[in-house]
Amino acid sequence: MKKDLIFAPIMLIIGVVLALLKVTGLTAHIAVSVVGILVLLVYSALTKKQWKIPALEIVMRAFYGIALISGVAVIKVRDVAAIAIAHKVSAALFVVLLLVLFAHKLIVSKKA
Repeated sequence: MKKDLIFAPIMLIIGVVLALLKVTGLTAHIAVSVVGILVLLVYSALTKKQWKIPALEIVMRAFYGIALISGVAVIKVRDVAAIAIAHKVSAALFVVLLLVLFAHKLIVSKKA
């Protein structure tokens, strides 16, 4: 649970900074997304055996990957609205699942 208390706030901060693209600019957006993927990889490696709902943990990480890949596509192909929508929706779903899983872990750890 200690790793979750470190990871979730860091990823939420990364999510907020990524949502502020118009303020931070594209270069910072790309750098923060790379930091986010590194944090996500390290956290996944450290806590894989402690996942409470493995399917949702995998889906959450998949949404980050979809957001990352569609973000690259948005940079390359600027005039396709579907890619931009997929990017924003997958990023939002990542944050929602992050919050849901973190809340679930908090509830389970308080009961134990």
